[in-house]
Amino acid sequence: MTDFARQGWTAEQGRTLSRPAGRSLYDFRSDGLVAGIFFRVLLLVAPIQSILLTPVQGSTPAYLLVLLCPLLLIANDQRYFQVLSFFAIFTTCYIAYLVLSLSSFAIDQPDMSRLTVIRDVRIFGYLRQTHVTQGVYLLAALGFYFLVYKYWQESFLKYAYYGIMLLSVYGFYEFVFYAMFHINGDFLSNRNFGDLETAAAGAGENLSVTGSRLQTSNLFGAGYMRLKSLTAEPSMYALSVTPFAVYAYGRRWWLIFMLLAMSLALSTSTTAVIGLGVGMAWIEARRRPETVLYLGAAIFTLALLYATADPVRTVLDTLAFGKLDTISGNERLAYFWTHSAVPFDGNPVRALFGLGFGTVRSGDMLSNLLANVGLVGVILYSALMLAPCFLLKDGDDSLAVVATLLATFSMVMLTVPEYGYLPPWFMLALAYVRVQQQRARSG
Repeated sequence: MTDFARQGWTAEQGRTLSRPAGRSLYDFRSDGLVAGIFFRVLLLVAPIQSILLTPVQGSTPAYLLVLLCPLLLIANDQRYFQVLSFFAIFTTCYIAYLVLSLSSFAIDQPDMSRLTVIRDVRIFGYLRQTHVTQGVYLLAALGFYFLVYKYWQESFLKYAYYGIMLLSVYGFYEFVFYAMFHINGDFLSNRNFGDLETAAAGAGENLSVTGSRLQTSNLFGAGYMRLKSLTAEPSMYALSVTPFAVYAYGRRWWLIFMLLAMSLALSTSTTAVIGLGVGMAWIEARRRPETVLYLGAAIFTLALLYATADPVRTVLDTLAFGKLDTISGNERLAYFWTHSAVPFDGNPVRALFGLGFGTVRSGDMLSNLLANVGLVGVILYSALMLAPCFLLKDGDDSLAVVATLLATFSMVMLTVPEYGYLPPWFMLALAYVRVQQQRARSG
């Protein structure tokens, strides 16, 4: 038995650590025709969220590939049986956790009048339709993470960046098209977001909006659109792209970083500002500790310029401060307090396990998790996201990986309660791959 086998690695993953001479680290190594095509396509379409392949809400190309992988990847392969086991274990654990959450309703009925209930449609008893549908979305996201982790090869990183770059290029196309013709140039999006009663493709009615809806900004002049590409809205574009921008910055891939950073600037998203700020600050502080002093000086200088220079005030208000002083900003703060208070209404079961995954939706991940899955859910999610930050030691890209996780965790906890966007899960899979590789080397 090889050292890699003793560590639980497959032969393919072991070859990642000792590649043959004359081959690029990022060359794709065939795992069979179907698997080869499957992972190439999956990584290319993973960032896309506003295109549906069927009238069923959530049937994006990547979700369908992940959910159908037990049929598409069928093989006499240890990894395949591990994937089947993952699907079974997830389903069992999800049902058990949901039962614990819903058992809190037997103790008392919570006041949900001020909460944002996703969809109040009951299947039977306390079980809602969204408990099932949101569970399927979570299965697709975690399934994507598990597939990338189990079948990992370094070429995955290349194809994941291809997918992100295609997303950015389409976003640039939309931005330029709108700047030239002042009409929406998105001809691919057909998904509705919002009111599930009007989820038919392209039917932006009532409280729902199509994925092709655009938002405008005055940061670059009157009537410019905020870049969102095929993710439905600018903040979700930032959630998808910022982790890859931070990783590129940490690896000193300057051309890729500049392209992605430019697209994020055109999104004028506070989410991107938070993610880039946290990720880049961590990288620079670890490389050069004196950077902390420079950051303090930069913040002080920005504060002075904000108070004295109108152009700087306009930029900062557009990207951050102005959003806090709007109806939307006030609503987000109100959502945070009302949803965060759910576990603390005196019901001990609800405090631990929440109302049930998929019951309500807030404006940030922290209050969203507290309300839906309670304190246990917050701890589990935080541990999953942050564990590699403590486990990874110095390595080729350990600094970049840790910075990426910190940036992602900061973005979701503060601004976007989204777990169904797949690019952040790719970076989490990469982090755990690096932890496993580190253990294999030291073992």
